[in-house]
Amino acid sequence: MSLQEPATARSSAEIVEAIRGLSAADWVRLKKVAAYYARPAVPAQDLLQEAFARALDGSRVCPAHVDAVRFLAEAMRSIADGEQEKADRRPALVSIEGRSGAATAMSVPDPAPSVESRIVQAEQDARMRADLLALFDDDPAAKDIVEGTMEGMTAEDLRELTGLDRTAYDSKRKLIRRRIDKRYPEGWQP
Repeated sequence: MSLQEPATARSSAEIVEAIRGLSAADWVRLKKVAAYYARPAVPAQDLLQEAFARALDGSRVCPAHVDAVRFLAEAMRSIADGEQEKADRRPALVSIEGRSGAATAMSVPDPAPSVESRIVQAEQDARMRADLLALFDDDPAAKDIVEGTMEGMTAEDLRELTGLDRTAYDSKRKLIRRRIDKRYPEGWQP
């Protein structure tokens, strides 16, 4: 197929035929993919069925050159992501109990973090700050740049604070980035 030719899509009948022709191993793969992408909003079995339904009703187009298992697996991934995004946008409802202890109404929870979670976050922030600054105990200019960046200072202010010109500042930033990436290749973990 050349780059100018449009990809042909499988018809519903071809998709049905491809599904009927799935081997036992293909079914196992599809069930594993469904279990992998399952979310609280969409259980694995529902995810698999929804992928079939969307493939058959034409809302998902399967190119003729794409394997049916791969197509259905990608459809499940997309459906799960979409459903999770919808669930994330919906506010959680919390029961408001009356004097009798019976639920009398439903209310949207306060989006502000609790006192406990703010304390835990502050402790994690302090630990991260100390760990990052400790990486640059041997380089005062780099340490000043890291600390200033955490305080929200601009690059111009940091150059003035450290006395570095633009080139030296950029070199120091690269050193900082490399050292942090080397120490925390997976990102900082609390």
